[in-house]
Formats: sequence, structure tokens, C-alpha cells
Amino acid sequence: MAMNNMNQFSSGEIKHGVSDGAKREPGIAPFVTKTYDMVEDPNTNSIICWSSSGTSFVIWDHNRFSFEVLPKYFKHTNMSSFVYQLNNYGFKKIGLQKWEYGQYWFQAGKKHLLCNIKRRMKNLNAHRDFNQETYFYGVEEEMRSQRDLNVTLKSEFEKLKERQDDMVKGIASLKEYLEKSEAESRKFLCFLAKAVKKVVATKRDVEVRDVITSKRRAEDATGSSKSSEKKKMTDFSAIKRVYDIV
Repeated sequence: MAMNNMNQFSSGEIKHGVSDGAKREPGIAPFVTKTYDMVEDPNTNSIICWSSSGTSFVIWDHNRFSFEVLPKYFKHTNMSSFVYQLNNYGFKKIGLQKWEYGQYWFQAGKKHLLCNIKRRMKNLNAHRDFNQETYFYGVEEEMRSQRDLNVTLKSEFEKLKERQDDMVKGIASLKEYLEKSEAESRKFLCFLAKAVKKVVATKRDVEVRDVITSKRRAEDATGSSKSSEKKKMTDFSAIKRVYDIV
């Protein structure tokens, strides 16, 4: 499929250049003309546009470029095939941090210079450039994926740290609550023990007092009976003495 896409790029006889708005210029390869029209289109400046110098162009969003821009000019969405064709026409990648390409005869506002851009013959250099570009593409994709993964892991780590902090705070609060509850329980038990002890002591004192009172009453009753008998005996003795005297 990739080779078919490359063949579509390389062929100048593809019959979709007119319908998509790309006008074929004499002596200029269709691929170059379409690429120039893509960069010139102000409606897609957020995806692809000229650099500030006007001597190169920048693809800001390669995903959107592949699926939104490429199909308007070429019958595919293969970014690698597009890059391969850029290499075939002498375009060079500028830097590794962004998708920026330049060619000496490819400049903003100077479409007449495009006739100087010729397709290079398929040789080892073209394949080397293609392999090199594909390698850089893979490296950038891997770096981008790694950065996204790092951001995700950092976010998850921060969430876990927040949860851990919340758990530590919760455990500390629970420990404080248990300590307070234990202290309150000890106070209550001490108070209850004192109250029970006081009740028991009061009850014992009442019982002792009742026993003593009952004993005294019994003693008083016994003492009164003996005194009465003694008085009767005294009275009888006195009466007897009177009769004896008479």
C-alpha cells in the first residue's frame, strides 16, 4: 500500500489535480505544485504554513495534516509517503523538534521558481534519505509517546501521593479520636467505681447503724424488765416487814 501511495506521488498523470484545486504548471511536477498550494492555503495555516522566513514550511499537526489536508490533494493519508516524495525533490528536514522542511527553490510568493525543482533519480541517496527520515519519524513518535507516558505517570503519582496524604491524615485523626475516647472511658470508669464504692459504704453504714439501734433497743427493753421485777421484790419485802412487826 505504501508503494502504491509513492507511485501516486511520483506519477504526473493522476487525474485528480484539477478537481482538488491544484493547477498543473508546465515544467513543474504535480507533487511540487500541490505541495506549494497546500502551504499557500490560508485556511489550513494552523496545520501547515510557511515559516517566518518564507524559505521553508512547517507542519504543526502531522495527525491532522495526514487525515485532513493530504486527502484533498493526494488519494491517501500516508505521511511517510509524503515525506519520501519531499526527499525525492530535494527537500530537507530542518531541525528535530518540529516538522519543518525547506528547498532552495521553494519559497513563499515565488511560485515561478518551482520549475527549478526536479525529481531526483531513484538511487541509494534517495533510499538513504527516506530511511533516515522514516527513522527520525519513528524516533519523534517514540519521544512523543514517552513524553505523554511520563506526563500520565506523573499525574497518577501525584494522585497516589494525595491519596496517601489523605490516608495518613485520616489515620492520625482516628488515632486522636481513639485516644480521646479511651481517656473518656477511663474517667467514666473511675467515676463509676467511686460512685459504687460510696453507695456500698453508705449501705454498710446504714446496716451497721440499724444493727446497733436494734441491739440498743433490745438492751433497753431487757433492762426495764429487770428493774420492774426488782421493784416488785422490794415492795413485797417491805410489806412483809410491816406484817411481821404487827
